[in-house]
Formats: sequence, C-alpha cells, structure tokens
Amino acid sequence: MSGHSPAASPAHKQPGSPRQRAWARLKRHKAAMASLVFLCVMTLAAIIGPALQPHDFTRVFTDYVRTPPSLTAYPRPDQIGPAIDRIAARMRTKVERVWVSGERVEVTLTAERAIDRRLTALFERSDLFAAAEAIELSDGGRRLSVSVPIIKRYFFFGTDGNGRDLLARTLIAGRVSLLIGCLATAVALLIGVAYGAIAGYAGGLVDGVMMRIVDILYALPFIFFVIMLVVVLGRNVVLMFLAVGAIEWLDMARIVRGQTLSLKRREFVIAANALGVRPAGVIAQHIIPNTFGVIIVYMTLLVPKVILGESFLSFLGLGVQEPMTSWGVLIAEGARNIEGATWLLVFPALFLVSTLFALNFLGDGLRDALDPRSE
Repeated sequence: MSGHSPAASPAHKQPGSPRQRAWARLKRHKAAMASLVFLCVMTLAAIIGPALQPHDFTRVFTDYVRTPPSLTAYPRPDQIGPAIDRIAARMRTKVERVWVSGERVEVTLTAERAIDRRLTALFERSDLFAAAEAIELSDGGRRLSVSVPIIKRYFFFGTDGNGRDLLARTLIAGRVSLLIGCLATAVALLIGVAYGAIAGYAGGLVDGVMMRIVDILYALPFIFFVIMLVVVLGRNVVLMFLAVGAIEWLDMARIVRGQTLSLKRREFVIAANALGVRPAGVIAQHIIPNTFGVIIVYMTLLVPKVILGESFLSFLGLGVQEPMTSWGVLIAEGARNIEGATWLLVFPALFLVSTLFALNFLGDGLRDALDPRSE
C-alpha cells in the first residue's frame, strides 16, 4: 500500500488550467490583490460617488470660498454674524439683536424708514440660510424681527477658490481621468496589437517597412503633436485623447512584434499553416491569444502613463477645460493656491498618486502571475 495519498500529490494541490494557476499566483500577491480591491473601490466612487454627493461639482457657494476641510458642519458660529451683517447692509437696515438657537437664528433689524418685508428674501439667497419667516413688524414698520433656518453643509475636502465642493470635484475628476486613461489605452492596444502581430508574422520587407514607420513616429515630439491635435480637433477632450491613444501604441507594437517572431516558429503555428489556415486566421486564433499575458501586463502600465499624460497636459492648459475637471486640472489649481489653501493640492494629488501606485502594483502582480516560471 502506497504511503502517499492522491490528495497529497502535487497535481492535486494546484488548479488544472493555466488560467486557474495564474489566478492562484495572483491571489498570493498581497500588494496586487489589495491594489485590485482599491481600484474597484476607486472606480465605483468615481462612477456613483458624484450622484450621492449633496453638492453638484459645478455648484458655486459664494459664502464658502476656499473653506478648509472639516468633518463638522458649516456654518461656524463666527460666520453667522458677518453673513447677517452683509444681508442687513443690502436691506439698508442695522442689526439690533442676533440670537442663535439650535438650527435657527432670530434677528431683529431696525431702519430709519419702514422696512419692506419682501427684502427678507435676501436671507434665502445666502448659502447659510433658508427662507426667513417674519415674526413681528413694529415701531411703524421700522423694526423687523425674523426667524431664519440655518442650512448645515459639509465640506469634507473643503472648497476651491470659486466656492465649489472639492470632494464632488475630485470624484468627478476621477471619472474623467480614469475614462480618458481607459479609452486611450484601448485605442493603443487595438492598434499596437494588430500592427505588431502583422509586422512580426509577415517578416521580411513588410516587417522592415512597418517598423521604420514606428521609428519615424517615435521621433515626433509629443507636445507638438498634441498642440496640432488641439488646433485640428478643438477642445473636444474625448477625441483628443483618443488621438493621443493612437500614438501610444508604438511600444505595444514592438512588444507584440517580438512575441510574434517567437511564436510563429512554434509547432502549433506551423501546423496551422500546413492545414491551410489563412494568415489572418493564424494571427487572430493563435498569435494574439498567446500574447495576452504580455498585453494585460502592459495595459496596467499604460493606463497610469496615459493618466499622467492627461494630468501634464491639463496642467499646461491643453487638456480638460472648465466646467469639467480632472485630477490634472485640480492639481494645477492646487499648485497655484498652495500657500493659502494646501488642501486644494493635497486631496487630488493623493487620489492620483494612490491610483498610479495601485495600477503599478497590479501590473507587477499580473507579470508574476502570468509567468509560468514563477510556480
């Protein structure tokens, strides 16, 4: 009787298919799995987060310009008095008494002439108060007592120089940056994979000519090309970054070409040629599927590259334009206000850097997981 049970054999310890073994290796890579979870959470936050926010990313709060981030609600007690003074000045009245009780404030206003009660609508136009309710009008209409509800607002990331909620803008910026990164990467993959596979499989003169075209495109200055795109396409950001993705395929084309040169000498490709399969079928059914490992790893590296490129272009004013925003736009605005409002730079930069780190860690994990030698 054998001393080794079937359950203890190596064949039963690992999943059977290469895909299952790759997934098992990826799960053992803690940094990659944590990055994958983080990216899923970040994507969900960018997609549904703005809809759950009480403030629209374009809403301007004139009474909360460059408000520091806080976990407690605004307005603060020291903000109520100055706001009432401004409203009273617009009503051409003087503040006689202010009494704050919970979420309401009672104000007594006096004037030399009769006060028009319709002017209490000015309270509602403030970001601090709701519609005022007149309690008493006395002294021949020259003394007016009103009760005004206080509107509690939360600005967890603070507000920008225009009084817009930075949390809402950071989430919508994440949606734009991730969308641009994914779109440009998809275009780069489609062009690069097809181009590299055709060049490598054809070989000879065709391969030489196609790769010399790649070398020529490498020599074109990136910024000059982007400026030309802005002139031709205008400020259409989606089209512009789709076009940017159309020049990011050069590295992928070279990588896939190298893989194809190795694969076309393998037995299964030679067998497919012997059976009369057309070159397009060989490329689509045998060459490209066997380069998926390299493609997936490079994709996780290309997405942060495109996001960084978008941030750089937006920093220069060539990318996303107002009222839409991206992490690059927010970082550019934060850099201009770093002395008096550091939160305008810290939060968008934190989101961008953490996403880039997660993508790179995931790329490292996928590289190890898709390498059979790592078993």
